[in-house]
Amino acid sequence: MSLTVRKMEETDVLAVQHLFARVGSAKTPNQIDSFVVVENEEGTLVGTVGLDKVLDLGLLRTLVIDSQKTHAMAAVEFIQLALAFAHSEGVNHVYALSSGKASLFEPLGFQQISKRLIPEEIKQLEHYQHISSINDTIAWSYNCSHIV
Repeated sequence: MSLTVRKMEETDVLAVQHLFARVGSAKTPNQIDSFVVVENEEGTLVGTVGLDKVLDLGLLRTLVIDSQKTHAMAAVEFIQLALAFAHSEGVNHVYALSSGKASLFEPLGFQQISKRLIPEEIKQLEHYQHISSINDTIAWSYNCSHIV
């Protein structure tokens, strides 16, 4: 199954809202320009992820995938596509926060790090401040420089 990633557009808002509702999320994206969407080969939206950018740094957030419309490995493929997209947008280093181990980050080349090592620019982002306050949140770091 082939997936395509692109910036979220105004025409995607309704489909993304439905996707968030289907997975039981109370929040939906409020900044269209900070989200990317993934489509399957039929052009059906099957996922979305937020990408907040500050200088050449990025924060991945709010990964949502419709498991009814895509295969089990879609999360891994989607994150790989999102990282390549971030790199194409000038991001050299990506951070992510997860609750629990989030075992899909390590095989993708993310390194688990102390929250103290996250740059202040990322720590100032609203999403970072909200998620990092939750107990057992794990910080991850990914260097995009090896993406071709």
